[in-house]
Amino acid sequence: MMKTFVLILCLILTAGFCIGYRYINHTIVPADSETGAIKKYDGKGYQPIIIDRTGDPDAGIVWNDTLFKHLPANLDTSIVVHDANGVPLKFRQYIGPVFNKDAYIYQDRGVWRLQRRSWGARDTLSKDDHAVARIARWSAYQLDTVKSYKVKLADITHILSQADRVLVLKGKRQMILERKGLPIKTFQINLGKQPVGKKQFENDGKTPEGVYDLDFKYTRSDVYYKSMLVSYPNESEKLYAKANGKKPGMAVMIHGTKPDKTKAKDWTAGCIALQNKDMDTLFEYVAEGTLIEIRP
Repeated sequence: MMKTFVLILCLILTAGFCIGYRYINHTIVPADSETGAIKKYDGKGYQPIIIDRTGDPDAGIVWNDTLFKHLPANLDTSIVVHDANGVPLKFRQYIGPVFNKDAYIYQDRGVWRLQRRSWGARDTLSKDDHAVARIARWSAYQLDTVKSYKVKLADITHILSQADRVLVLKGKRQMILERKGLPIKTFQINLGKQPVGKKQFENDGKTPEGVYDLDFKYTRSDVYYKSMLVSYPNESEKLYAKANGKKPGMAVMIHGTKPDKTKAKDWTAGCIALQNKDMDTLFEYVAEGTLIEIRP
């Protein structure tokens, strides 16, 4: 009878001990009191352990709630994103899928959106040639092999810190990158050979005016260095040109400057030109899908 009592007591004590501790790599480490996530002592403090749930040794690390304590100080956790059904998601709701590369966050004309990495989403995207940030969203389907949680968090921090609006003031020859209504970068620009007035027709030498989005961000192999496509013309602009028996023009971009045009003024066919160093900055701060407003 006594032996049975001692055995039961030992089992109870062992179970109670295991509630607060887990055995990892022959080292007993405390579990997080809020999430139950595992932590490991490295001599300086308890660091998060990322558990590979994929079974693939080449797969990237996955999210663990201990990482909430290791978020970069400059990570903007106030950003709300919207899923495919328009449901708003707070940071704690989307950080896991985004970290695991099971979802991709992008901007859609001033609204942050989340695309799940599902076959249905991929099929929808493949059928829509005019989808916002289409090329960038395909990146969600690349194999995740990143092993460092710091690298992943730095990437998410960068995405959420980018500009959410580009404002072009043609009269002042300025481009202003904005975030949450505040300017963060300002560039001097050059316009089309006919800088005054709104672009309406092909070969009119004018730069568009209106609200568009930026897409197809790429490094060029020619003298224009880098480009981002402006979504001109919209449907009303196409109809206006057609009603006048003309074409509206196309392929309006923000691009770099040719070596022989670094000191020239308003030399493009209707595009917006930046100095090449400013194009580098634009690429860093502006993602595909960002809204651009071009004013007279």
